[in-house]
Amino acid sequence: MTYKGVAVAGTGCVCACGQSADEAFGQALLGRAHFALPTARVQSAYASSYPVFMAPDEALADKPQDQSISLFFFLKAAREAFLQAGLTPKELRPYRVGVIIGTSVDASFHCFNVYEHWRAGKVDEQDLAKLAHYFASSTAQAVSRYFGFTGPFQTVVTACASGTDAVGLGKGWLESGLCDAVLCGGTDEINLIPYDGFIRLLVASKDKCKPFDKNRNGINIGEGAAALLLVSPQLKEQFSLTPKGFILGYGNACDAFHPTAPDPEGKGLKKAINFALKEAELSAAELAFVNAHGTASQANDSAEATAFRAVLPGVPVWGSKGVTGHTLGAAGALEAVLTLTALNRRLLPPTAGFTTPDEALRLIPTVSKEPLSKKAALSDSLAFGGCNAALVLGAEDYNG
Repeated sequence: MTYKGVAVAGTGCVCACGQSADEAFGQALLGRAHFALPTARVQSAYASSYPVFMAPDEALADKPQDQSISLFFFLKAAREAFLQAGLTPKELRPYRVGVIIGTSVDASFHCFNVYEHWRAGKVDEQDLAKLAHYFASSTAQAVSRYFGFTGPFQTVVTACASGTDAVGLGKGWLESGLCDAVLCGGTDEINLIPYDGFIRLLVASKDKCKPFDKNRNGINIGEGAAALLLVSPQLKEQFSLTPKGFILGYGNACDAFHPTAPDPEGKGLKKAINFALKEAELSAAELAFVNAHGTASQANDSAEATAFRAVLPGVPVWGSKGVTGHTLGAAGALEAVLTLTALNRRLLPPTAGFTTPDEALRLIPTVSKEPLSKKAALSDSLAFGGCNAALVLGAEDYNG
């Protein structure tokens, strides 16, 4: 069989609706996820009012003290990706293995006690050591060292498009010949900065989010990680790997409309989608569905619906954040894994939270399980700063 695009040898994820790709997809089909108040994890005046999509407690049961939750989540997802591929990190160490990870929280300043001490004029040597550790930290570097890889590494921080950009850039690393394999994806944890931040921006909801619903009233923060192991044709043949899917196209564009709001016409998103389709050599009519960013905020869903009507007319829309929440830097990678799983299972889940169509959007997302016959789909991300990114993905038996 002739393969097209960059082969995905394995995937893995952990999020509010599951601790593996199969479990997360299975729970998505049922609309189930762990949705709770973050009072034990977030010290905030709002923690008793705004619930979030959290990974269950057992997901953190064996976390080492010296790892951030974000790093721990990604390592967990990566191990599943290796297992699914039938490869071990040790087998890959002789090769050029790159690591590229999107994150938001793990790259944010989260040394809160150091900041408090500085405000009070009581910074000590222990605080300075924490600061030095923070400034020397890189999620991708930590993952690369953990698995013993010696290829290039990069932490991508393009807000909520980080995970999508990481996968797209990983595709480029392979196609340029820079790497033999790339471990890519995204990770983020529940953290005070985005938790309070979205509330203060007046876009957070006290109820479960309702993507594209007429009565949508804001987002729910989520957490988790997703990992994809991309391999070159040579490595695929050498290890007799059977691809679990393909990254067919990637597009990125910035509309620079506003620091936190999307362009109402979705100008940058339209470009990103068209770039990804062009690279994949596909038309919108050949897509089985689009896994939307679908945060359930008024402005985001409106801009996204406008873009979809223009460049993806008639393509079914799934809003997966109804079961994952908005996992920030991990979102695009998590949605890529769920999209590949849906394509391989030939089944599209309903959009959890959606009940009432919004006439202004002229978009009705999936309301029930739907069988799939086409073998390619698109996943898109919108982010602060006007960042827009899109991936076109192919099923495991995609042959162009």
